[in-house]
Amino acid sequence: MKRIIIPLMLAVLSIAGCTRDDGKPKDLPPLFPCEITITQEEKPLAGATIALESFGEVKTVYLPSGITDERGKAVLSTYGFKGVPVGTYKVTVRKTVIEDVTQVMDSYGDMVDSPGTEYRTVEPKFSNANTTPHELEITNSKKMTQATFDVGKPVKEKKSNY
Repeated sequence: MKRIIIPLMLAVLSIAGCTRDDGKPKDLPPLFPCEITITQEEKPLAGATIALESFGEVKTVYLPSGITDERGKAVLSTYGFKGVPVGTYKVTVRKTVIEDVTQVMDSYGDMVDSPGTEYRTVEPKFSNANTTPHELEITNSKKMTQATFDVGKPVKEKKSNY
């Protein structure tokens, strides 16, 4: 029993030592408010996942992200805390839908939903930091950084598992 408890206690203490009293990691830099609006052909895009990937001189290991609401707006968070560290970022946008869900009988004779087919609805170039044309700079201003990005025409591309 001691063989399990002692390593477990050490793991808990080492994890606790990596965070501040507010639960934030000790190396998490100050965060600044950021709201991004995503449109597709100038109409709000709901349910899209936005992620910022840092590049340039100042890079962060934390990945700010958010999901757009029905107005296409997302307030970004980093490591679960509202805001984004100072830096220059590539803005990536992803959205998928699942279609063709049908009822099938499983091996126990119960009717269940089939997994359906997953489709991308945003061009793949917007989901990759190397190909997205969208960039954003966050400064150390307490004022909300706001930006709007359009992801062009809707697509319906079967998503692969690769």
